[in-house]
Amino acid sequence: MPDVPDGPYDVTESPQDGVHRLDLGALRLPALPGVQVQFQVEEASGQPLTVVVTDGRSAMELSVFAAPKSRGLWDEVRAEILAGVEASGGAEAGGSFGRELRIPLPTGRPRESVPARMIGVDGPRWFLRAVVTGAAGSDPGAAPLLEETLRRVVVARGDEAMPVRDPLPLTLPREVADHPDGPGAATASATSGRPGLPTPGVRTAEIR
Repeated sequence: MPDVPDGPYDVTESPQDGVHRLDLGALRLPALPGVQVQFQVEEASGQPLTVVVTDGRSAMELSVFAAPKSRGLWDEVRAEILAGVEASGGAEAGGSFGRELRIPLPTGRPRESVPARMIGVDGPRWFLRAVVTGAAGSDPGAAPLLEETLRRVVVARGDEAMPVRDPLPLTLPREVADHPDGPGAATASATSGRPGLPTPGVRTAEIR
């Protein structure tokens, strides 16, 4: 794909590329033609927990976490997750963003899973995690629009002190919050939000 940028970016290095980005608080998500954006929302507060980008065949769930000043998190998080999934066929592999995990992702049904790829990106005091499912869960080249979306993401960490691995706060973008019908009634149960195997949840507040 020509002219693919080399992000994700920290907000201090946000590119002047003319791309419209949805302001999700800690994430600035590019609104690219051909993709849809949805949110996984905490039931009690209505606050987004994760954001999901889909091209109709594949989906990419994004989460962002606080990280230490002195080191990244992806190496240790990857090792922790790999130790738990190797017995069920999980493995480490190379990818467009460096080392990634190929994992069987539970669907919530007994003994059922789908292939997924977990990508990690370390930034200054933040860690961005992407979990890809669908066609691109087993074929990394199947979703170029999702890869471009990830490369154009901007992370706004903020200056506040936060425990390592705590999720950075996300907010619904103005395009959803100002919608007359609201962000939708469907919600998902809250989880700890710490990096680990994600739990599939209800997705809502779709933006085309």
